[in-house]
Amino acid sequence: MSARSTAEGRSAALIVCLWLVSAGILRFASLAQSAPPARSAPADPSEVHFAGEVTDGKLFEHDVGRGLMFRLIPLGGDSEGGWVIEVAPRAQPADEAVEFSEVATPPFHFYNDRYLAGAYGYSTKEAAALTLRRFNFVLSVNDFRLAEEVVNSILYPSTVSEDEKQRLASQAADIRLGRGELHILHAHVVLGKGGKPDAITLLKFEVTLNFSPGLTLDAVLAPKPAPAR
Repeated sequence: MSARSTAEGRSAALIVCLWLVSAGILRFASLAQSAPPARSAPADPSEVHFAGEVTDGKLFEHDVGRGLMFRLIPLGGDSEGGWVIEVAPRAQPADEAVEFSEVATPPFHFYNDRYLAGAYGYSTKEAAALTLRRFNFVLSVNDFRLAEEVVNSILYPSTVSEDEKQRLASQAADIRLGRGELHILHAHVVLGKGGKPDAITLLKFEVTLNFSPGLTLDAVLAPKPAPAR
């Protein structure tokens, strides 16, 4: 074979290779253009709904997103046979366990809607009959610390100076809250015997949690009266 024939063969082979590479690039570009755009991870919804059921003495937990858990904690002592509503961080601080609804749901140190049990003068039957429960909760550990300071200043006002009260009032206006509702669908109450208290042995319920209700701690602690009609 002559040198000229060899050169022509190599040239033809090179053209074929370039054509194959070009075709591959064009096909890849075409596939890239036709491929659907990558989807970003869905954001946590602003409102969560779920239903549940719990029996006497058992713990109920439900992951509601945003690093939070909804819980029904079984109560003991004088409130045995019922539960208390909690909203708590899934990862607790290393120094001390915290709970987000107690500090944002008045009245404090008295019966409120978080108690699904006989307590503070309410019987178990009366507690089970209160089928709609509303509660509030802070949204972070930092807000819990701030809210705890605000609430303590209200519960023990003599320990706080006037300057501190103004600072805490401003602080309360900046703490955003979530709002929750629990609807009792069915509660089975058993009367206590042999000195034991009455008990709710079965509870079926639905829960709605709103993480962006436009609510702040100051509005909860000092609600404004409805305008006169």
